[in-house]
Amino acid sequence: MNTTIFKNILQSVTPISEDEWQHFEQFFTNKKLQKNETLWREGEVCSHLVFMKNGLIHSFYSKEDKEVCTNLYFENSIFYDDYSFINQEPCVLNYKALETTELIVIPRIALYEMFDKYKSFERLGRMMVERQHTIAINEQLNFNGNKAEEKYVNLIASQPQLLQRVPLKIIASYLNITPEHLSRIRKKILISKS
Repeated sequence: MNTTIFKNILQSVTPISEDEWQHFEQFFTNKKLQKNETLWREGEVCSHLVFMKNGLIHSFYSKEDKEVCTNLYFENSIFYDDYSFINQEPCVLNYKALETTELIVIPRIALYEMFDKYKSFERLGRMMVERQHTIAINEQLNFNGNKAEEKYVNLIASQPQLLQRVPLKIIASYLNITPEHLSRIRKKILISKS
């Protein structure tokens, strides 16, 4: 199992010794999801941290028989359902693969063992949570402060492959607009570029 990218991402946050990494690596399991397969369902308890080697997952909740997209996770993402993972209570979101996705899965209990055993992992965990919290605040400010067109432009700039990989109805849901509104925005941008 090639874990170099995952290791490099964690090492960019804080140094981890080779012995610590080898101890951590023993807990890794590979998991493959097919397109439309669910990682976690609403009502299930999230008991794993995941690293996405490749693929694409979206999180969503159902409202009036529609899926409302809350986040998109691309390759090299490290995530879990925050609320469920920390509190060990049922997820309120669903996590579904939008394409074939390969993951490294690490049990929560193993992660907490690493926190207890190694100060570097305790520091890593804190710094990763801080980083994710900061990203979430920036995204919320961006989404709440910008118009739909600006949100779309920012999203495409940060994830250029998005249009080829994510259905437009999910992009519209993520931007909290209707597919028709997204279509008008895309048309307007196309006209302004020509």
